[in-house]
Amino acid sequence: MELGQKKDVSNVLKKYNELFVESGILERIIPRKVSTPEELKEWNKYVLRSDKEYEETDIDAINDGLLELIYDLLDRGGKRWRPVLGMIYAECLGRNVADAIMMGSHQHDDILFACGLTEFVHNGSLMIDDVEDKSLMRRGEPCTYLKYGDDYAVNTGTIMYCVPIMKIDEFIKDDDALKFYMYKTCCEETANLHFGQNWDIHWHNGHKMPSEEQYLHMIINKTSVLPRLCVRLIARIMEEDPAEMVY
Repeated sequence: MELGQKKDVSNVLKKYNELFVESGILERIIPRKVSTPEELKEWNKYVLRSDKEYEETDIDAINDGLLELIYDLLDRGGKRWRPVLGMIYAECLGRNVADAIMMGSHQHDDILFACGLTEFVHNGSLMIDDVEDKSLMRRGEPCTYLKYGDDYAVNTGTIMYCVPIMKIDEFIKDDDALKFYMYKTCCEETANLHFGQNWDIHWHNGHKMPSEEQYLHMIINKTSVLPRLCVRLIARIMEEDPAEMVY
């Protein structure tokens, strides 16, 4: 690829990254802050049983122990190439995602939800990876566990796997079969992510030198999981065959 072509690709990726952030989909899936019991209930209607419990609960702990950590990491930036891939893929199938964002339209929120969900899972996995690897820096700043503690980082990283899919009813309307597929696919791929991570941990701790084929199994079920998750979800939203699109 020529230098000029590389710059063109880089500019496209940057543009879609900026549009993804501009869409506000991340904050609509997981808020930056909850200020009232009503906002907490709107975000997670399952955690407590009654309005009285929502009134009495410790909202500060949720802001300080979960939401601050999530957006501390997300706000550091990153290439966000997984959601960008999803947006461009949807456009290849006929959706005008970029134009809709620029016009302030929510026409393609189903696509953006799949992209945002993937980005949360990715960042949650980074937060936990840094604890496991004892990394020092992430995106130019101390890793989350060094800033806030191992317990906060592990808990927050884990919740980033599961909370986004809880918002599915807000973005996927009147299609129970699609919802079921998305739930099932998220469960499959987050499980695969942990199998891949386990192989990586086992090998880098010196327990075995993997074969080339075994190493590819790890890559397929670690590095490849989240772009595959995003494409599988979007393919199904677009009524395409996910297996044909991915494999």
